[in-house]
Amino acid sequence: DNTAQVNTNTANIATNTSNIATNTAAIAALSSGAWTRIVNQSQAGGSANFNVTGLTSTKKFLMFTFAGKFGGADKLRLRFGTGGSIDTGNNYSWRTVKDGSGSTGGYPQDTIEIMVINSGNTNDFFLSGFMQLNAPSDGTGTADTRTGNLYTSQNDNNPHNILTSFEWRDSGTPITDIRFYAGGGNDISGTLCIYESED
Repeated sequence: DNTAQVNTNTANIATNTSNIATNTAAIAALSSGAWTRIVNQSQAGGSANFNVTGLTSTKKFLMFTFAGKFGGADKLRLRFGTGGSIDTGNNYSWRTVKDGSGSTGGYPQDTIEIMVINSGNTNDFFLSGFMQLNAPSDGTGTADTRTGNLYTSQNDNNPHNILTSFEWRDSGTPITDIRFYAGGGNDISGTLCIYESED
């Protein structure tokens, strides 16, 4: 009886070992196409700009998550840059839909307007979204226009849900700088994470 039990246990161990190896391989395969966090940055205030600098990613997609607030009633804006500086030229366009009502900033604009009405001070906002860098499928070069979509929850006394589509007409690579900022000059604080695709 003991010999039979030992044989059964040995067989179970072999099966479990095989399952572990299979699962490990499956996890590795899934991870090869995953998103990699490249920015995890917090700011306690003291500036109207929330700057990310020194980026070197040449991947095709970026993903954003941003939980923040303003030091006073203000609106969230966004710009990008290459070569170590932010593009403040008229190279942007955007369309924002707030609670089903749309506003449009057709090309050319000098910024991307995410919020079209003020968010009250001390009220949180939560943003998530994606940006495609429009690189060709072989991974070389870039297109002239980069596009993205953002979803923002503006938690005021009357909360607002905001969808923003945007374009940035620039072909420089890589994107080195990203700036979320308060359009009215109030402090901005929070935590911003940025992820890049492996593809």
